[in-house]
Amino acid sequence: MNVNREAEKASAYLQDEFFMGVVEKQRLLYISNILDSRDEDVDLRERERLKLKGLEEFIASLKSISANNEIDKKRKGFFNL
Repeated sequence: MNVNREAEKASAYLQDEFFMGVVEKQRLLYISNILDSRDEDVDLRERERLKLKGLEEFIASLKSISANNEIDKKRKGFFNL
């Protein structure tokens, strides 16, 4: 798959209300599980924190991929002066 197509697909996911709504609900669930855990539930908090971090990294990857198209356009414009 070419870079432009990947960027378009990533951007579509980030703009999809349903997809981003599911992501946000999952993020809030992880946070709620952390906040509602008992003091002695260290393992649970750590697992939820890792899930939250993974979700954040996934969204950051989509944002990075979607930005590649703009970066390529700017790079081409800069070097074609």
